[in-house]
Amino acid sequence: MTTSSRDSIDNKIKALGIGRFQVMALLQCARYYVLNRDIDRAKSFGLNRAVFYAWAKHYGSDRRRRFIDIEEEIRRSIVKGVKPIKCPEGYVEELGECVKKSERGFYTMNDVEQTPYDYNQQIVNKINRLINYDKIWSIALDYLSKFPEWVLKDPVKFYKYVYEPVRDVFFQRILVEGRIDPSKNIVERIESMEKMMEKTRSKQKSIIDFTKDGFEK
Repeated sequence: MTTSSRDSIDNKIKALGIGRFQVMALLQCARYYVLNRDIDRAKSFGLNRAVFYAWAKHYGSDRRRRFIDIEEEIRRSIVKGVKPIKCPEGYVEELGECVKKSERGFYTMNDVEQTPYDYNQQIVNKINRLINYDKIWSIALDYLSKFPEWVLKDPVKFYKYVYEPVRDVFFQRILVEGRIDPSKNIVERIESMEKMMEKTRSKQKSIIDFTKDGFEK
């Protein structure tokens, strides 16, 4: 593809107002769905997390300052690679993230529900103007399938290895290549971590077996 063609795609995406917000919502929705198989909650979670990571730019008014301080503290910790040790009062832990839920079980920000309908309006309809959403959804699920479950369950690793590397090129690469895959560097880092985890588990097992044998004697 020529440079002019790529520029044309970039300009079209920007003109439609599609960017990181839609990438985050889509991938968080797919993440939740892969782990829980509940599409309505997945849409609510996906939109909620997109609002969560984008609020500093869009929701910075003084009347929401107390809410912003709490959310920003959590957001910064995840972006920096530090998982919050404990969720603040009024929050529950969901996939390792601190969230608020309504009585109906949907996720909320500043006491406003993010519903499946809202997701469809803000994410599905917008993406459909660029490319068929069902196709994008299938590609997103395939992309997440390339990552082990322990990466998807951890908000820090999900942000660093799944979302961040593709947040500015997700739709561009799909339009050009028809798919999106983790970079070789990311795959190698994850495989390296898995080997370290396996070694740790083996050592722990050896210690348990040694202790067990000691007691049996």
